[in-house]
Amino acid sequence: MSSLSSHRFRLSSNKHPINSVKSVLADHHATVNCLECNRIMVPRVVTYYGQPLRSVCPFCGATFAKFPSGLQRFFEHFQPKAPSLDAFKSLVMLTLCFGLIWLISDWVKVPEEFSFVGTIGTLILAIIAAAELTVQFVEFIAAKLSHESNYYWAGLVLTSLVLSNENSNLINYLILFLGIMILRWFVVGFLQILRTKGQ
Repeated sequence: MSSLSSHRFRLSSNKHPINSVKSVLADHHATVNCLECNRIMVPRVVTYYGQPLRSVCPFCGATFAKFPSGLQRFFEHFQPKAPSLDAFKSLVMLTLCFGLIWLISDWVKVPEEFSFVGTIGTLILAIIAAAELTVQFVEFIAAKLSHESNYYWAGLVLTSLVLSNENSNLINYLILFLGIMILRWFVVGFLQILRTKGQ
C-alpha cells in the first residue's frame, strides 16, 4: 500500500517538473546586496495605508529603494528621471530660431509685430534655457555624488529665504527667480510630453 501511494506521489510530482520552475525564475534574483552593510538580503517593503513607501534592509534598516507616490509619478511625466540636456538643446534651438526672426526683422522691412515676437521670444527662451541649464547642473552634481537633489533644492530655498530676510531688496529677485523656474517647469514639461509621445 505504501509503495502504491509513493508511486502516485511520484506521478503527481512529475506533472510539474523542476525545469518549468527554473524557467520561471530564470534571470530573476530574489536577493540583493545592501549598499550600507554589504550583506546579501531580501528587501522588506514599508507601506503606509497600503501605499508602498520604500524598501529597507532587514539587517541594518537602511533604505534600499524609494517608491514614488501618485503625485510624484504624475510629476515624472513632466521631468526626465535622469539628468539630461535634451530639453536644453531644444530650448537653444528655439532661441536661435527666434533670434533669426529678430535679425531678419531688422534687415528686412516687416511689420513691427514680427520684430516684437522675435525679440520677446529670444529673450524669454534664453532665460528659460539658462534656468534649465542651472537645474540640470544641480541634478548632475547630486547624481554624481549619489545624493538626492531634493536636499540641494531645499538648501537653496533656505539660503534664499535667509538672504531675503536679511535684505528685503532681494525679495523681488527671489519672486522673479521663482516665476522663471515655474515657467521653465511648464516649458520643459511640455517638451518632455512631446518627446515621450514621439517615442
